[in-house]
Amino acid sequence: MRYLISLIVIMESLTCMAQDLSKESTRTGKTSALDTTQELNEVVVKAYRPVSRVTREGFTYSVKGTPLAQSGSLTEVLDQMPMVKKSTTGYEVVGKGTPLFYLNGRRVYDISDLDNITAKDVKNVEVITSPGAQYDASVTSIIKITSVSNALEGLTVNARSTWHQNRHGSWLEQLDLRYNAKCWTIYDNVKYQVAKDQTWKDLTQTVHADTLWREASAEREYRKQQTLANIFGIDYKLGDGNYIGGRYSLTYNLKNDMDLESTNDITAYSKHFDLLTTAGAERSHRRPQHLFNLYYSGKLGGYTLNADVDYIMSSVVTDNVYAELSASKDNRTIAALSDVKNRLLSLRTAVGHKLFGGDATIGMEYRHTKRNDDYTNSGEYIPTSISLLKETQYAPFVDYSILTKVGLLGLGFRMESTKFKYYSDGEYVPEQSQSMTKLFPKFSWGIRVGALQAQLAYSTSINRPSYRQLSSNTLYGSRYTYQTGNPLLRPEYTHELALQGVWRFIQFQASYSETRNAIINWATQLESQPAVSVMSYKNLTSVKQMRLAAVLSRTFGIWNIQLTLAMNKQFLHIDTQMGAISLNDPVWVTKFSNSFKVSKTFTMYLTANYQSSGDYRNVHLTRHVWTVNFNATKSFCHDLFSVQIKANDIFNTQKDGNRVYSERMTMDLLNTYDFRAVSLTLRYNFNDKSYEQHSHSNVNEELRRF
Repeated sequence: MRYLISLIVIMESLTCMAQDLSKESTRTGKTSALDTTQELNEVVVKAYRPVSRVTREGFTYSVKGTPLAQSGSLTEVLDQMPMVKKSTTGYEVVGKGTPLFYLNGRRVYDISDLDNITAKDVKNVEVITSPGAQYDASVTSIIKITSVSNALEGLTVNARSTWHQNRHGSWLEQLDLRYNAKCWTIYDNVKYQVAKDQTWKDLTQTVHADTLWREASAEREYRKQQTLANIFGIDYKLGDGNYIGGRYSLTYNLKNDMDLESTNDITAYSKHFDLLTTAGAERSHRRPQHLFNLYYSGKLGGYTLNADVDYIMSSVVTDNVYAELSASKDNRTIAALSDVKNRLLSLRTAVGHKLFGGDATIGMEYRHTKRNDDYTNSGEYIPTSISLLKETQYAPFVDYSILTKVGLLGLGFRMESTKFKYYSDGEYVPEQSQSMTKLFPKFSWGIRVGALQAQLAYSTSINRPSYRQLSSNTLYGSRYTYQTGNPLLRPEYTHELALQGVWRFIQFQASYSETRNAIINWATQLESQPAVSVMSYKNLTSVKQMRLAAVLSRTFGIWNIQLTLAMNKQFLHIDTQMGAISLNDPVWVTKFSNSFKVSKTFTMYLTANYQSSGDYRNVHLTRHVWTVNFNATKSFCHDLFSVQIKANDIFNTQKDGNRVYSERMTMDLLNTYDFRAVSLTLRYNFNDKSYEQHSHSNVNEELRRF
């Protein structure tokens, strides 16, 4: 702390020699038919910031000119966004799952790349809850960030250093270089990260089989990761509104190690049966992941054209070694090798044109994925397996929107034709292969009446199982627990009707949906060994859900408050050998955000999050979860330097518990995370102004499935 105070004093005492950037030239932006410019007029209410407006696909929030613009990095802006909450893996849109991210029309593959963007350069953030037909049908939510487009010619440097301290120390170093000339831009982003974290799991599995089996386990995982990533790209301006360019992304996990310790107490009708003590290690040898992108974005006559080509190569080799000691049975040493290779080729083109006073877009996507999944076990406990998965998809789409006297109308259709082929030990398996063609219609109607903006939208979407969920490889957990996939899994299909809008300082949302073939975790028991549980997946017939949400925002002087209230209630009954189970309890989510703009250069944030118990699919959330986070950002010398202090999970309350129901088993799980931490970030910006990139790459869905 003494060091930090001294640093701030020194910075304040500096004679700032940074040049006045107020006369910076503004780069001419482009308009794409893919991102329709048609939207309802914003409802502006004095003193209520940020300004919200309803677009065809969701909500847009103004950031420039608000206290959020002084929050430090873009990630702090997202932390304060309505309907957006931070999760253990990134961000979620309330009720809509994990979003895709776009920055100035460019797909963001690694969410940590958003840390490179300063809040002061963010113009607005759009939270899309009803994506149009131009997006993959699996996409249920999108967050688009638009920056202030005022790039300067010359060299831009953005350097960032972060120290993160929980039980272990982690750090992040980033260097972003960009050189802008009259017609071209070249950029290179380098990131080096060392991360250490622990997770504690308390698990009880109760199996109603030939006898009442119960396995109670306590497990600790300690993971160490060391990552080096680099993004290099070139953009060239062919003429007014016409761009061509490419990007190469390299991600290399120098280290991804996990050490595990666990004890498993097994009983049968409350009588001791066995006690297992396990010590294991997992070592991943990830070869570099390569991502190539070429694009063209421009205007030809009255038409707009966007075209992208993506190619991805990734490979991971994982060694697992576990020493399993038994109190009453034989001891075991399990050594297994997993070798996974992924290849993806994606082609996408879209043409837009004005038609009958509206915006029309027609396009096509082609995607081919190949995955080799080899699992070799040195012992006789589980079989060795070699599998190959191939998937080819064609997806034409058409989209149209028009602003009429009755409001903003939107209509879109997307057809996806998919062929999935499964090979086991080099042999084609027809019963585990699938072919399907599906049409996904979308419709929206938005109106404005006085201070009220509202939109009614109907959409259909798909959620494809991951390749791991489709794999028949069997993984060893313990002698009483195996893990495998289900090649017969079918995709989920969701139909949703949603009403959303803004009235003065209140934003609201209500929806009703039905998901058919819903995918759930499901455990069965080996017929020959009822004490052994096999964890896998299955499809339900359908799940119905109702969602309600409201966001209230007000400003009082330097204090801006934002309160989010949301409820998700499903309607589900499942049949098990233990009887019929009703899973209808709602889940309540609350987010209370406070920002204090102390001065033009100093801003503080205090955020509290709460999630109640309730039901989701075949899982009952057994714990109320709440967290409190704090963030303070101070800039110096006309934003040449900035210092940020963060405190996450101040009261160490990030623990989630759930009960999972299966055929003959209930599983109670308590996860404790090492999320309570403080972090210090130092940032240096030289000539730092945003640059608009024009690629529309859309391959994140396949990266998720890897």
